[in-house]
Amino acid sequence: MGMNQVIEFIQKGGVMMYPLVISSVLLIALIIERAITLRKNSGDGEDLLEQIKASYKPGDNPAKIIELAQKEGSIGRMFARALRNVDKPAESIEMAMELEAANETPTLEANLPIIKTIVNIAPLLGLLGTIAGMITSFRAASQAGLSNPTQILGGISEALISTATGITLAVIGFISYNYFSNLIRKMLEDMEYYGAELVNYLTGRID
Repeated sequence: MGMNQVIEFIQKGGVMMYPLVISSVLLIALIIERAITLRKNSGDGEDLLEQIKASYKPGDNPAKIIELAQKEGSIGRMFARALRNVDKPAESIEMAMELEAANETPTLEANLPIIKTIVNIAPLLGLLGTIAGMITSFRAASQAGLSNPTQILGGISEALISTATGITLAVIGFISYNYFSNLIRKMLEDMEYYGAELVNYLTGRID
């Protein structure tokens, strides 16, 4: 579809197509941003924990392993926070990790509320376009009667285009929101689980 066809499609969809187009551009930008950010902040907790166990023994200088951990996304930074407090009691190490996890969570969840908002409003914008299109059709029918079906069908077409665009946008946003939400939940669960395993290893609470 060429640029001229895209512009014609938007124009045929009526005035509500413009906020829908803006919403679609914003949604695509947010999806790309979230994908890049979450990829950058992801890390394999199990693999990192095994590297720590292989390279660091309680009582050693943790500087090198802290440097390694910090490169492994959110979970790595949480591990690094724990290792910086390794000489403190288990409760203090856990608190340090909880604070770091709380610090990481807003970064992971950023912009998800905006995606959810777009999911909620896109069908409503499409519905407004439907109403506007049907009003146009009824006005044409009342003025020209059924002898001029072109104007009537044009209004119906306007209604269908905006509705279809709004629903399509909502579906894409809904799938993306659920995917990112599930990914973030898995990352936070891994941080909690492997964080507890790290504390157990550092303090010798569990063999």
